[in-house]
Amino acid sequence: MNNKASLFFQTITPEILSPADYTNWDGIKAKVKAIRREIALLQSLDKDNPVQDLTALLHNNPRVLKVLQLLIAHTPEKIFFDEKDKYIDFKADLENVANDTGRAKAIAEIFVEMGLVEFLKEVRSVEDVVKGVLLGLEPNARKNRRGAKLEAVINGLISSTIEKINKEKGLNLSFEPQMYVDLANERKKIDYVILQNGKQKIAIEVNFYSTSGSKPSEVLGRAYPEVQENLKKKGLGFIVITDGIGWESMKPVISTAYEKLDYLINIKQAKSGELEKAILELLKGL
Repeated sequence: MNNKASLFFQTITPEILSPADYTNWDGIKAKVKAIRREIALLQSLDKDNPVQDLTALLHNNPRVLKVLQLLIAHTPEKIFFDEKDKYIDFKADLENVANDTGRAKAIAEIFVEMGLVEFLKEVRSVEDVVKGVLLGLEPNARKNRRGAKLEAVINGLISSTIEKINKEKGLNLSFEPQMYVDLANERKKIDYVILQNGKQKIAIEVNFYSTSGSKPSEVLGRAYPEVQENLKKKGLGFIVITDGIGWESMKPVISTAYEKLDYLINIKQAKSGELEKAILELLKGL
């Protein structure tokens, strides 16, 4: 492993989320509270006449459908089955079941056929099951929180770095997130673009990998070097900020990337002054 790669792994940030960010307990409690009445109604479902009783519950209390959606851990708005007329549109059917008992019955029959009622016979607390499902959906929600936290960290980092450069060097730098850059053969959206006097100067791409896989290897090994080459043809610099525990099992990829990319740094390196150094070097050479 080359020296740059060694320094990268010595300063890697395994996870951008703090322990307090990891599981949104307050969010789970708030979601349960919002449908607690509907949960109680479903708890009282007549298991001996499930289709008839569930039809009535859906017709009179359409939000019961939200509880049913959670109980089967289905997050998309629609679910389809083996027959064309057997489906549920969780968003549209909130209104449909209130206006059409036939539609309410059709949905009730689907859930009975799915075996949900038989499952509920063995359940002491529907609310506890809902909480368990919401907890089970946390990995996807955590991914979204990770993205939001990364965005906030990088926004602050680039903003403070540019402010420091402007103050010390008298440069008129600014930056724009999610900005398009016109390359030779395509118009590419870049995570961040640094401008000087309103003119595009440096592109910054950012990612964070909590797991390893083929995608990060492809991005760093092939995609980014191609982007860098195309940016150079347009007279633009390129910086890659990447981090995450996912890189620990892909160390050769990082080593190879340092041979292909001019500026590759992680978050701690960027905070310690490497981002400022890269920006100034690139501006001097452009």
